[in-house]
Amino acid sequence: MKAERTKRNENRDLLLPRWAIPLVWAVIVCIIQVLLPWAVSKIGIRFGWSQQSPGPWNLTGLPFIVVGITLYAYCLYFHFRSYRTSVKVGFSPPHLVYGGLYKFSRNPMYISGLIAWFGWIVFYGSPAVLIGLMLLWLFFAFRMIPQEERQLEELFGEDYLAYKRTVRRWFGRF
Repeated sequence: MKAERTKRNENRDLLLPRWAIPLVWAVIVCIIQVLLPWAVSKIGIRFGWSQQSPGPWNLTGLPFIVVGITLYAYCLYFHFRSYRTSVKVGFSPPHLVYGGLYKFSRNPMYISGLIAWFGWIVFYGSPAVLIGLMLLWLFFAFRMIPQEERQLEELFGEDYLAYKRTVRRWFGRF
């Protein structure tokens, strides 16, 4: 059954040249971490804004945005640094990532995305972006992460289970 599932996953993998990966991820990050919060902020009111400009309090969100997106890029570096040629983008990662922020959390990319979204909440002063963040977290916590963990357990077996026992899903006790 495992071989059959792996075969199915291989058929869904997309082969990209190594140089294209940063471009593809830049587009994905731009959509999820920049354009989506901006679009959601258009729903309803924006607190702290006057004459279509953010107030001083709103600008305190910018460091969170920068930190979140920077941490996201740092995580991507650890994912793709070992590739030498083309990269299969899909459902079958070739190896576990233990380095960088993955020593402290099994999901630092999700955490960094949530940090960026928190920055957008403050920057836009938008209750709609807050609701978007909560929905995004629920989607990550109850759909994406459990699905990814099942796939990693199937692919890497005891190696992943040992990693899972020593590194928390989020941080600390979470």
